[in-house]
Amino acid sequence: MRSLKTVLGSSRMVTLVGAGGSGKSRLAAELARRSLDHWPDGVWWIDLAGTDDVVGTVVATAELPGRGRPIDVVTSWLAMRHALLVLDNCEHLIAASAAFCQAALERCPLLSIMATSREPLGIAGEARWPLTALGDTDALHLFEARARLVRPGFSAKPHADMIARICERLDRLPLAIEMASARLDMMSEGELLENLNDRFRVLASGSRTVPERQQTMTAAIDWSYRLLTEDEARLFRRLAVFQAGFTMEAARAICAATLPILSGLVQKSMVVADSTTERGTRYNLLESHHDFANERLRESGELEATQKKHYDYFSSRTWEPMERANFWHAIGWARDNAQDGGLGLALEIGDADFSDQSRAQALILELLEHSRPSDTLRVKALTMAARLAWRQAGAAASRTLAEAAVSLARKVAEPELLARALNGAGLVYEVAGELDLAGQMYDEALSILGDSSNQTLLADIRNARGLLAITQGDPAGAVEMLSPCVASARGEGDPARTARYLESLASAQLDVGDVDHAAESWNEALSIFRGVNDWFGIVWSLVGLSLIAAARRDDNRALRLAGAADRLSREYSLAVWSFRANQLDSVRRQSRPAWKEGEAMTTAEAIAYALGGHMPAEQTLADGGLLSKREREVVGMVAAGRTNKEIAQHLFIAERTAEGHVERIRNKLGVRSRTEVATWALAHGLKPLDKPPPESKV
Repeated sequence: MRSLKTVLGSSRMVTLVGAGGSGKSRLAAELARRSLDHWPDGVWWIDLAGTDDVVGTVVATAELPGRGRPIDVVTSWLAMRHALLVLDNCEHLIAASAAFCQAALERCPLLSIMATSREPLGIAGEARWPLTALGDTDALHLFEARARLVRPGFSAKPHADMIARICERLDRLPLAIEMASARLDMMSEGELLENLNDRFRVLASGSRTVPERQQTMTAAIDWSYRLLTEDEARLFRRLAVFQAGFTMEAARAICAATLPILSGLVQKSMVVADSTTERGTRYNLLESHHDFANERLRESGELEATQKKHYDYFSSRTWEPMERANFWHAIGWARDNAQDGGLGLALEIGDADFSDQSRAQALILELLEHSRPSDTLRVKALTMAARLAWRQAGAAASRTLAEAAVSLARKVAEPELLARALNGAGLVYEVAGELDLAGQMYDEALSILGDSSNQTLLADIRNARGLLAITQGDPAGAVEMLSPCVASARGEGDPARTARYLESLASAQLDVGDVDHAAESWNEALSIFRGVNDWFGIVWSLVGLSLIAAARRDDNRALRLAGAADRLSREYSLAVWSFRANQLDSVRRQSRPAWKEGEAMTTAEAIAYALGGHMPAEQTLADGGLLSKREREVVGMVAAGRTNKEIAQHLFIAERTAEGHVERIRNKLGVRSRTEVATWALAHGLKPLDKPPPESKV
């Protein structure tokens, strides 16, 4: 309110822009009520929802005297009046609303106009105020206030977590929250949450005085949908095929999107554009809009064709962590529709999605059982499943799968396929301690490949053979074998493989006594593993840097890093190389307190500490630590219970920018909620910023 009053004082044309149900009309009404004393000649509310005539509605609503053209009547009456005109629901009359505002502002120098719309009017001097979802605290308070209307004495405190989940499910949109809370007269909080999958039926408003278009969330969104052009409506419903966002490139390839049409949907608040990502603008639909668009896509008869385009696009793409949800969604369609049941794409996911290895393994085994892939694809799937089982310390399962892969590969008689299967089996045998058998597997694979042009596969097998050489006591030979692997991956510009080979090379360097180069290799590897979200590589690198600290006689650091690696390996069900695990166990017994300190670190804290940062308890406002100066300031405000909007006002930044700060902070700290951010702040000496934010100077 303070900020908007300031904006109204400096701009004569202000438009509140937001999706249906975001509270534009409610905010405008409250602002108008609180601003009555600023407008001596009155505040006039003009509801355009049920009309197709802007100027005529102004004349009729204000009961203006005079004859002639309506625009002349309005501007003559307002010519010297210091008044505020509020035009509510302009989205279906954008051109007419813009023309009226332009004329009225030119002819009436003391007039100010506030409009609500799902897209800006686009006139000169227009100040646009975007409304996003409510902050967590505000959403909870709104739910509680509206619930008391149907359940007197209701308190949100006993069910705060559940209500927070309800609000999150509703995108924290005010209209949706009001409708949901009104259902507490007939169901409990738990039942409401359970039934929100059928949200549009549950959210039907029981109030007969609410405008028809707001009777349900479907109607609220449909109001916007019916105002789209044919091309915009077609694109909007097709975009429902995406999960957790999309790029312009993907929308163009799958949905035949053009930038002007997509931009139109963004302007109409039907699509959210986020330009703060490192890889350019990313687009998304609010969850409620996504559900609505999906229903319209089904009704249009275009669902299957659009899903196939989605699958074709992502099955031909290299894995990107940001597109994780889209890759998994494509698999869901492929199970019943793709020729291989989606097994090929599942292998791509299994090899790259380190965030859920158990899910990937289960998926591959399921597809192997229920689809009929070629023998070649089956060998690849068995090999990948064996590797995933090995990564999760499933010794028996990994051995069975690896041996099945080798057996089938010998029948298929494709050299590279057999080499891959042998390499996978070698890893399994090595982890099981059968080093001679593992060596035979690697050597046979290298012999089969000979001078193959497949340098990637050759490097992978040489990397495995080099690691085995370390275990067998030949670190010098391992360095000689592993160095070219690193050079090969660097030359191909493959960061994931570069990190993998660096981690292997570091182990060999340490064992030949080259501690400094080993530290450099592990540090670089850990930085890359963090970027590609490779938890397996992160754990191994932490183990390695623990050994570096031990070699440098920094016992406490060694134990802390070892404790962190041990906890992460258990948390993510990852196996630590037995050769290093034995070394860690011997170190572990030296100083339990330091080990415990390492176990207590979050993932982000452990990585930061391993890369040269301080212990978490040592981080203060004065040192760099994990967070920048601005981020620590934001953490202090989160700890004080500030909403993103309040943070934005305090720092004089856009609310979206504040949201971006909070999201990056959560990622850096490895936490999931604002509550955990606040807990981290208190534990690390960042005091909540309790003073109220100053008025905005926008």
